Amino acid sequence: MQHPYIPPGIDALDEQPIPRGAGLAAGVAQRLRLAIERRDIAADGNRLPSEAALARTYGVSRPVIREAMSLLKSDGLVISHQGRGQFINPQGSSVFRMEPPLDTEEGLSELFEFLLAVEVPATRLAAQRRSAAELEAIRSAYQRLYQATRDLGDGTDEDEAFHRAIVQASHNQYFIGFANFLDARVRGLIRTARKNTRNRSMELVWQVQREHEAILRAIEDGDPERASAAATAHLNNAASRLALYRE
Repeated sequence: MQHPYIPPGIDALDEQPIPRGAGLAAGVAQRLRLAIERRDIAADGNRLPSEAALARTYGVSRPVIREAMSLLKSDGLVISHQGRGQFINPQGSSVFRMEPPLDTEEGLSELFEFLLAVEVPATRLAAQRRSAAELEAIRSAYQRLYQATRDLGDGTDEDEAFHRAIVQASHNQYFIGFANFLDARVRGLIRTARKNTRNRSMELVWQVQREHEAILRAIEDGDPERASAAATAHLNNAASRLALYRE
């Protein structure tokens, strides 16, 4: 009996079938990204296994594999060579992705570690570099956030605007550009956190506001050490509040 040909690399995968659902192709694409990062899927020359082999491995149809490949191509991680198949881009993906599993303790922990690495130094620089106009923008954003808090509003947009004004005052284009990227990814997380805080305790709501005020006062005083400490405390407390809501 002739056995089907399995390209080099595919037998290195120890995969379970992807659960069915609306995100089936996205789930396959994520598994493939991880396999590519581990370098245990491609044959010589960075060639990927065939659609048929991948479909057998992941327990899905070939159209699902094609859709997953389209996602990887849109990231620049996979490129096609006419008549030769799909290949890993040797230059790597041209797109940064941030999709931590926010429904797990590990995913939340990693996200907040990342936020600490970005927002704390940006806040420190804002305390050192902010102009008079930038300080006024931070104050104005804080006042709108204060008003939203007092009015028991959602406050998500105001929260983002406050932190965005701070990052803008860092005068570091990398922090500024990346903060814009982060906004879209963490907006739902901020909205959930503020809603849960409001539903659980108004004292917690005002604790969050006091944390924002501490950041503002440190920037007003041009004190980078206090600004760093206030930003760190705010993010650590936010992580603790989210962990509390998940219990």
